[in-house]
Amino acid sequence: MTRSIAGIVSHALVVSGALAGATSLRGGRDAADEAIGSLNAQSPLPPVRREFPLNCRGGAGLVFDTLLVIPDSGRVRLMLTFAANAAASGLEGQGLEPGSCAWVDRPLTDAEPRRIQFTISMTDSAPAQTVRDTGMYWGFLAYNSDSGYMSGVGYRHWGAETLAAAGAAGTAGAAGAAEGGATASERRRRFPLPFDVRYLPLFAVGMAVIIGVPATAMLARWSGWRQLAERYPDRNPGRGRSFKSGPLVMNRSVYKMGVRFTMDESHLHFRMSALARPGHGPFSVPWAEIQAAPDEWPWFPFKGEPMVRLTIAAYPELRILVKAQDGRRIAEASGGRMTIERMREAAATAGR
Repeated sequence: MTRSIAGIVSHALVVSGALAGATSLRGGRDAADEAIGSLNAQSPLPPVRREFPLNCRGGAGLVFDTLLVIPDSGRVRLMLTFAANAAASGLEGQGLEPGSCAWVDRPLTDAEPRRIQFTISMTDSAPAQTVRDTGMYWGFLAYNSDSGYMSGVGYRHWGAETLAAAGAAGTAGAAGAAEGGATASERRRRFPLPFDVRYLPLFAVGMAVIIGVPATAMLARWSGWRQLAERYPDRNPGRGRSFKSGPLVMNRSVYKMGVRFTMDESHLHFRMSALARPGHGPFSVPWAEIQAAPDEWPWFPFKGEPMVRLTIAAYPELRILVKAQDGRRIAEASGGRMTIERMREAAATAGR
């Protein structure tokens, strides 16, 4: 019995101690919260700083003062003093009067400073030009420093030609918005090109003349055409059978557009097409000075294709190859004056 009473008393003492401790802990937490609240009240958080675009236009109303040359950096800190514009500047400064500044979307209030501090390269001559040129514009990302001036954290400057281009782009954009229903491909077609497309054919003709004519003339020298034209003058009377050949090989040159052949009773006449005429004068070779023999196309991918080789007496080493069917047409129109088989037989007899 005595032991039970002692246990009850001991348990009661433990419970009362625990309650007292919990009360003390709660009181300490409340005191800490009150101290933190008091500290926050005494030390308010600084306001969030936000920069806004500010544009300025050149003119005598702007004054640039040097505040500090930053050592070993090649940069200088300037203070720009300006007049407040009566209206918003607009995105590219189109709403500004000379020598004034304004926010992009509104004019400055009476309480806002008329000075802005920023840092620039010492080699930048734009400030001196801006004072003299009302077509010079500056743009800043700026905020009110609450120290009697604006702080510029970034800047750019541009000329009146950029403003004019922006105005033209704005007009085009407004026209595009008015059309409304234009497709993406139509908008791409209206994208301005760096040249007037109406003059594109003239440009192409000019380039063809500047590049094509000298190149064609040089080809006449490489192929041997010019030598033949000098040795065999044109004697085409304008009669006889005529046709335009397929690709023709002369030396190591290929005339893919072919040649116009004319056959009469005395000559085989060569005439180049109009586009390849520079340096390729017409010439006429007497039948007596032409020999024909079977041959093959010398290069891939047509290597081995049947051809006919025309050998000119004055230049036997100059290779002229025509398609086999073109060679047969020339032989038929020659009236027996040129035969391909005769050359083959002569070669076989010489071999025996």
